[in-house]
Amino acid sequence: MAGPAAASQQQLQMLVTRFERLTRRISLSGLMSGHKAQEAIAAGRVLVDGRVVSSNFKVFSEASVAVDGRAVPPPRPRPRLWATFKPRRVLCQDAEKEDVETLRSLFRKRYARELKLNGQALSIGLEEETLHNKHFVIVTGLPFTADGLVLLTNDGLFADALTRAESRILTMFDIKIAGDAPVDLLHSWRRNAHVGGINYGQVFTSITKRTGAATRLRLRYVETSQRPIDLLLERAKMRVIAIQRHAFGPYSVGDIPPDRCVEVPVHKSMTHLCPQADMRQVLLPTRGALISEDGP
Repeated sequence: MAGPAAASQQQLQMLVTRFERLTRRISLSGLMSGHKAQEAIAAGRVLVDGRVVSSNFKVFSEASVAVDGRAVPPPRPRPRLWATFKPRRVLCQDAEKEDVETLRSLFRKRYARELKLNGQALSIGLEEETLHNKHFVIVTGLPFTADGLVLLTNDGLFADALTRAESRILTMFDIKIAGDAPVDLLHSWRRNAHVGGINYGQVFTSITKRTGAATRLRLRYVETSQRPIDLLLERAKMRVIAIQRHAFGPYSVGDIPPDRCVEVPVHKSMTHLCPQADMRQVLLPTRGALISEDGP
């Protein structure tokens, strides 16, 4: 018969596993934002291996985590990414508002419509696919009056990396303006565009169609939150009729349905921008444990 020492040894195992702060694990799952996860921890609503926790400890993937009784799965190896078509007059916001439609209310409306059209039996898996009730981070927002491609993710660090100027991911816009385009200005943008004290870098613009009343432009540049497209056009004194984001890096508006939010794989050209996981080889209890705040 095995003695106490053998029994003790059977309760441990050597693993190469991922460690994550509780707030980040909860936010990556889509249950809530990292800020709300911190509030849930402070309120004693978070359990790790059945124990109430009050601090933002690190846990490894095999640990059992729950918030308000709902299981929090371990994070996937890579961030998740979704693409959707934002119509005009929709705010790029996660929250719902009474007087205006937002991405959140748009997703809820689309989900309810699809559920009604297909019924419960044909909608199996729809809950997992959609973002109507999940926390998400907007990677590429758009002005209220613009439409086109919007990317979303479950990982704020990944969103920041995608939209850094140093990442050099080109965004493509289709613009319609009244009258003629300022050709000399557009040519100067190819070298560098400085607008309102903001350095937009190189902005490549071509005229795709011209009529007596309007001109259509295709514009490409490295878009960031500090380089908004509407400010660029406004300071150039163009009379804008329509703005549509046609593409962001390898993702194009033509590849997604007009009335769905679909999950897309992280393109191979962007995998180096995925946050590096904290992987360690450790001897751990088989059911999971806490790493104290003093730990790495």
